Amino acid sequence: MNTLLVIGFLIVVGYFAGRFCETIGIPKVIGYIFTGILFSPNTMDWISPDFIVNTKPLLSISLAFITFEVGGELKWSKIKKREKDIFGITLMASIVPLVLIVGIFYLSGLIFSWYLPFTDLSVILAFSLLLAALASPTDPTATLAVIHQYKVEGIVKDTILGVAAIDDALGIFVFSLGIAVSSFLLQETGNLQHSLYFALHHIGGGILVGLVIALIMKIFLNYNNKIKGEGNWIIITFSLIAICYGTAAFMEMDELLACMVMGMIVVNTSENHKLVFETIERYTEELIFLFFFVLSGLQLNVQMIPQALLPILLFVLLRMVGKYSGSYLGAAIVKSEPKIKKYTAGGLIPQGGIVIGLVLLLNQYEAFSVFYDILLAVVMGSVILNEIIGPLAAKYSLQKAGEIHNENQL
Repeated sequence: MNTLLVIGFLIVVGYFAGRFCETIGIPKVIGYIFTGILFSPNTMDWISPDFIVNTKPLLSISLAFITFEVGGELKWSKIKKREKDIFGITLMASIVPLVLIVGIFYLSGLIFSWYLPFTDLSVILAFSLLLAALASPTDPTATLAVIHQYKVEGIVKDTILGVAAIDDALGIFVFSLGIAVSSFLLQETGNLQHSLYFALHHIGGGILVGLVIALIMKIFLNYNNKIKGEGNWIIITFSLIAICYGTAAFMEMDELLACMVMGMIVVNTSENHKLVFETIERYTEELIFLFFFVLSGLQLNVQMIPQALLPILLFVLLRMVGKYSGSYLGAAIVKSEPKIKKYTAGGLIPQGGIVIGLVLLLNQYEAFSVFYDILLAVVMGSVILNEIIGPLAAKYSLQKAGEIHNENQL
């Protein structure tokens, strides 16, 4: 079937599904996600699997824009006010789920060996380590969509976006270390140095690419008087974000971190940054969110869930417990305000593109083939659940924090 015809159909269906969700009081991104899942080639035969491949560039540019916007939320004047909160919560909300998942999965693998398709102790521990490393990253896109839908403003929202941005970088580094340790456990030689290099190259390179492209955008912003019309700024912004994401991907660096750093530097170093971010929000943001969540839903394979239902549920539960308890503990350590302590974790539940991308990287390691399929199934299943639970948790937390200001807007 014609690709553009399918895209147009999905946009229309996704839009009305989102509107329906909005009218019944739940975030409209859930309608977008369900539209993608419903029409996924993994759910029905109406759309060809080739469609997913053909639309990957569209998914990538949507993710690039959203990540750039997340970086734009990290204005230093805001972060500085919440500096201790953000770093304290990020650290503990990453460590606690890691420890919980490694411990529980390893012990349950020893005691209830029937629920995993392998019994070797080293394999169980390696599997547990890599799965636990994937618990750290937060997909800020669903939370950001809720924030923009309900015009959220406040200290909990600022803390959530700060933590979500930083824990992606931390999650990538932890996952790279997990590859190194797991390779050692599986008696693979020569992988430790390679994995450490991968972490440095992936994270450091992504930061460098984002920095360079941000400086180029700053040059354009310095000559804003000579660039008239918001249409021109859409062209410039689209081009530079695409170049940032594409350069990082071509050089095998972290594309998401690159775009996030780009947005963060632009918003903190240019007095004219509103030209970029307000134009995106006014003209392209809603369409970008719609594209991203519908296309993400298309890629989720619900048929994989029954194969690993118990590990999926256990992982989702432990990650949520870890995020909530870790966030609360981190906030308590740095003496955060009560509502930051109580409600920040609600915006840290969603997971999406970054964890899927990380787990797909394992396909290049022969040593991990013994558990790659079940690891992928657990991650894909948890992404589906977390992307549905996440917006609801974010809305509830921000509502309880008193930061939602237009709940009844359609």
